[in-house]
Amino acid sequence: MIEALVLGAGAAGLRAGAELLRKRVRVLVVEARDRVGGRVHSVEDRELGRVVELGAEFVHGPRVELKRAKLKLEEMDGRQMALLDGRLRDVTRQFHSVIRKLAGARGAGTAQSWLATANLDDVERELARSYIEGFFAAPAAFVGIEGVANDQGMRTRRVVGGYDRALRGHADALRAAGALRLCLTVERVRWRKGHVAVQARTVSGAAEEIEARRLLVTLPVSVLAASDGVGFDPPLRGKREALSWVRTGGVVKALLRFREPFWLTRALRKADFFHAPGAPLPTWWRGSPREVPLLTGWAGGPAAERLKEGDRLAGALDSVARIFGRTRHEIESLVEGVRMVDWSEDPFARGAYAYELAGSPLDLLPRLAAPEEETLFFAGEATSLTGRGGTVDGALETGLRAAKQLLQTL
Repeated sequence: MIEALVLGAGAAGLRAGAELLRKRVRVLVVEARDRVGGRVHSVEDRELGRVVELGAEFVHGPRVELKRAKLKLEEMDGRQMALLDGRLRDVTRQFHSVIRKLAGARGAGTAQSWLATANLDDVERELARSYIEGFFAAPAAFVGIEGVANDQGMRTRRVVGGYDRALRGHADALRAAGALRLCLTVERVRWRKGHVAVQARTVSGAAEEIEARRLLVTLPVSVLAASDGVGFDPPLRGKREALSWVRTGGVVKALLRFREPFWLTRALRKADFFHAPGAPLPTWWRGSPREVPLLTGWAGGPAAERLKEGDRLAGALDSVARIFGRTRHEIESLVEGVRMVDWSEDPFARGAYAYELAGSPLDLLPRLAAPEEETLFFAGEATSLTGRGGTVDGALETGLRAAKQLLQTL
């Protein structure tokens, strides 16, 4: 019997597994997908000759765990442009003003109530709503202002060469030790104190059972809360109410490769981000380096939900046409490659990252992160106790925390 079984080979699972391996624990990390990384999904675009990000892309806020990977980062601190009143305007100053005001927001109300009463001019208010609902992938009327009051958006950096570089070392160590299995879908967990039996299916549908003394769960809260997700016997009574206060926001990413970077005009050469509040995909950013003919679109929260009802590619093309004052036919004629990713349709993610509903208990995060009977342990971005929920660094940190908790019980 192995000592520790880790569910999920995303950032949290890989970090936890690698730490347990380092401490000479007999560990196995299992993953339903045919790849590691979870919501980090870096792929090579051979036509561009670059790695592109289908999942997590930016480094926001403080780096703690990510520093260990010694990643090379590119600052995305150029101009923020927004389509307002039919004109593309430089709103860098207003955008940073919104982030500063949001970071200082306090109170028990919703983000919606804060938007209605905050000291914002008309441009700032429109940018703030678009930012809150897009960046946090949450409806402003659902999420508490305390849940989005931070300065993560003040500094945006991109990982040069692919975000997966942050995870490679952990994955390689596990592979070398034979402690990583892919394409194994866990369906049910039977457990009692000191013993776990996991029922799973291989890629061919064959049933398999794995026994362990401890289980470290890094599944997204959307999967844990789902009626058709992984079943626990006995149920996770200590988590049931806490999970009812958490939602996972939807995100759709559109990566459009063009024949040429037509947006690199003299007026826009220093622009990094383009915003079009109300457009199907309201936020876009340039490729790296600037000359790469790639634009990435982002629809989070309510915008992602609205895209379910229409043609996503058409929405992406219309959004780009609107921002740059071109016809849709002009934009479409320049497109040479399209990748559309809807994270809510990924059965092993069911969304992008978690947010807390307004009015949630003050001890919600500790309850989500708390072990059960010194046998089940929990990690993942939604369980961050250091204010880094929704980030890769936060996920890595929780994996290390949960591994240390598990080690104390062996």
